[in-house]
Amino acid sequence: MKTKVTKLLDVELIPTPEDIPDWHVDEAAVDGLLSTLALQHATESEASEARTGDTVFCTAEGKYADRTVLIYPGRSMPGAEAAEKAVLGAAPGGTVRTELGGAPAVLTVKKIVRRAPARIDDELIRGQQIDGVDTVEGYRVYIKDKTEEQNRSLSAKHLSAALREELIAGSEYDVDEAEQEAWTENAAQEMLKMYEAEGIDPHVPEEGTDFLTDEEVLDNFKTQLRPQFLALAVSRAFCEERGVAFEEEDRKFYADNGVTGEQAEDSFLDSKMWEILYDIALERLEGAK
Repeated sequence: MKTKVTKLLDVELIPTPEDIPDWHVDEAAVDGLLSTLALQHATESEASEARTGDTVFCTAEGKYADRTVLIYPGRSMPGAEAAEKAVLGAAPGGTVRTELGGAPAVLTVKKIVRRAPARIDDELIRGQQIDGVDTVEGYRVYIKDKTEEQNRSLSAKHLSAALREELIAGSEYDVDEAEQEAWTENAAQEMLKMYEAEGIDPHVPEEGTDFLTDEEVLDNFKTQLRPQFLALAVSRAFCEERGVAFEEEDRKFYADNGVTGEQAEDSFLDSKMWEILYDIALERLEGAK
């Protein structure tokens, strides 16, 4: 690659963005997870009067006459808000006049199903068949640790992406203009093919009424892709700084998967940079505990 990074931004100098999701789980969140478990094992029974949280089975007149209409009081489902309020207090056999899907509706209640959350006790926990976890307190520790592990991984992905973006934006380059133009042109053509294969017309503008020309579409794609071109140079400099090299065994692995030449090396170095940034992100998040 002719384009080079002349000054690589020090990743350690990049501050952690404030919008990175917090991965910690407090006791209130654990209570919520236990409540979710209780709902997953809830028992169902028929009720004589509709309340918030019930499932109300109805028949209807008009365009809904050929189906069973389910109303969920309290959920505020789009288009069903009025119906949810109307059925509150209704009994099986009762009829209410309301609005559903933006149109007048007459609903007749056929059945009301109420779910009762399971009792959160050691018996419920043993039923989860988790090795070494057979009490509510043990489950609280287990689910807190498991959820924090998942959250931490997600936050690390967000942070590593943010670090990569700042590395690309904050580094300095000696750009070979011809190389950049050739790369972005080829990548833009490939993106256009991908759009067409997925049935998406990139000529339709986000705003305005005039359709974009092929040239305008490709120019838009090139603008989007230019940072990715610079990312190739950054990944090379970043890995070189850390002694990560594209070895013969790596070349063979990529060749066995149909990727050869500079594209294989670019893919390898980019993946390694992601791995390193993810580890850096994890360390930062652990340090913020």
